[in-house]
Amino acid sequence: MKLLENVPLFKQLEIINRVAFFKEFTLAERQVLLESFGHLYLVQQERHAFKRFEKDNRLYIVLSGEFLIFKQDAAHDLGKVGPGEFLGEGAFITNRERSTSAQALKDSIILAITPDALTRLPNVIREKIKDKLIEGMSHRIAKLNAFIEEQET
Repeated sequence: MKLLENVPLFKQLEIINRVAFFKEFTLAERQVLLESFGHLYLVQQERHAFKRFEKDNRLYIVLSGEFLIFKQDAAHDLGKVGPGEFLGEGAFITNRERSTSAQALKDSIILAITPDALTRLPNVIREKIKDKLIEGMSHRIAKLNAFIEEQET
C-alpha cells in the first residue's frame, strides 16, 4: 500500500465526488475531511490493504477499484467491495485485530480514516460518516440474510 502524496486537493475532490459514500457531504465537508483527517492510498493489483490478524484499526473507504475479502485464502472469498463501500469497519469500531484480509483485484485507491481522526472531525461530518457506516453495515446484513435464506431452500 502506497501513500499518495502531493496529489492536488482539486484532484482528490474530483475522485471522492464520484463516490456515493460522500453524496450527502457538502463540498466544504469533503474538503475538511481530505485536508485534515484522511489519507489516500494506492493498493496495487493483488496487494493487500490489510491482512487477517493485523493490528490496524483504520477504516478504508474504496474510492476506485475493487477488493476481495477473505479469511483463510482468496479461493474462499466472503465477497467483493467496490467504490463507495468500505473495508475494515470491524477493527475500526472494536479496536481489535483484523478478522479478514482485503486484497485488491485491480489497482485501487482508498481513503483511510483513523478512529482518532474521526473523533476530531467536526460533528456534522462525523455523524455523516457514522450514518454511512450504519447504512452500509445494514445493507451487508440484508445481503447475508438473503444468502442464508437461499441456502435453506
